[in-house]
Amino acid sequence: MIGDTGCRLKAKDNAWQACNDPVAYPFARIAARAATWKPDVVIHVGDYLYRENPCPEGRTGCSGSPWGYGWDAWNADFFAPGRSLLAAAPLIVARGNHENCVRAGQGWWRLLDPRPLQHGRDCNDAANDVRGDFSPAYAIPLGRAAQVVVMDLSHAGTSIIAPGDPRIKEYHSTWRALAGFARRAKFTFALDHYPVFGVAAKEGASATGFDAGNPALQTVFADMDPAILPRGVDALLAGHIHLWEQVDFGGWQPSQFVAGFSGTQEDIVPIPKALPAKVSPAPSAPIRRFDAITDVFGYMTLERSGRTRWTADVYAVDGSQLRHCTLAKRRSYCRPLTGPR
Repeated sequence: MIGDTGCRLKAKDNAWQACNDPVAYPFARIAARAATWKPDVVIHVGDYLYRENPCPEGRTGCSGSPWGYGWDAWNADFFAPGRSLLAAAPLIVARGNHENCVRAGQGWWRLLDPRPLQHGRDCNDAANDVRGDFSPAYAIPLGRAAQVVVMDLSHAGTSIIAPGDPRIKEYHSTWRALAGFARRAKFTFALDHYPVFGVAAKEGASATGFDAGNPALQTVFADMDPAILPRGVDALLAGHIHLWEQVDFGGWQPSQFVAGFSGTQEDIVPIPKALPAKVSPAPSAPIRRFDAITDVFGYMTLERSGRTRWTADVYAVDGSQLRHCTLAKRRSYCRPLTGPR
C-alpha cells in the first residue's frame, strides 16, 4: 500500500521538491523495495502527479523536470519511478484530488481508471466536469469473502458541502453502493483518497492545532446513517495527509489507515501519540488507539492472518520496519519496531 507518490513542484505554495535527488524524492527506491515482496496486489491511495509548475531557474534539485499534465509529467512522476512495482503485481487505484478534472483528470481517465473512456467523462470539456469528477464505487474481491471497495471521492474537499451541490447525490449513491457491497462480504476495506477519520497537525501542537476528520464526507454520509459508515465496513484506507497513520475507535467506527508517505514532500509537524482529549475525528467515537509517523518516507503491507484478521506492517525507504499492526474486524493496534525486513 502506497500513496501520494509524485514530486511536488507547486508555485502557489513555493514548494520545490528536489525531484532529481533520490533521497529527497525516493519513490523509485520505495517501489523497487516494495516489489521484492512479490505482492499479490498493490493498493495506491491516490495523488500520482504533483509536477504542476516549472522548476525555477537555479534550482538544481528539480532542474529539467517535465511539468504540467501531459504524458511526460505522468511518466516522470509515476510510471518511470514506479516501474518495478507496476511490473510486480496488478494495481488497485484510488483517484486523488490531484487527479480531478481541473488538474490531472485527463491522464487519470486514460491511464489509470479501469473503465472504458467515455465522451463527457474524460475531462476534455470543463462543461462536463461534474460527470468527469465522479464515478460509481466498485468492489474487488480478495478471496475468502474479503474485498476492497474503491470509491471516487476525489472532488470532496474538506469543507461541508452546500445543499444542492451535485456531489451530495453522487456521494449518497456511493454510500448505498458501499453498504450493498459490505453486506455481501465478511471483511471490507473501503478505499478512497480523503481520510474520513484522519488527523492532521497544523503548525503548533495544541488542542486547536489539529484538523480531525473530513467534514465534507462525514456530513454527506451522515445523511444516510448517523453512524456515518455502513455496517460491515471494517477498515478505511486513504492518503492525502503526507504521513503514515492509524486510528482505532474500539470498534465503534472502522479503523483508519493513512499511507500518504511514499514520495511527495512530507508533513513534518510531529503528532503526539496521546492526542488532546478534544481532538476526535469521529463524532461520539473517541479515539482508543492512535499512531502516526511524520517526516519518513515508506510503504505499508497488509497480510491476511485469519478470515477477518490482518497484519499491517510499515517500512521505511531503507527497509527498516517501523510498525507492526494487527487488524481484527474494526479494531486495530500498532506497536513500534525498528530493524531490517
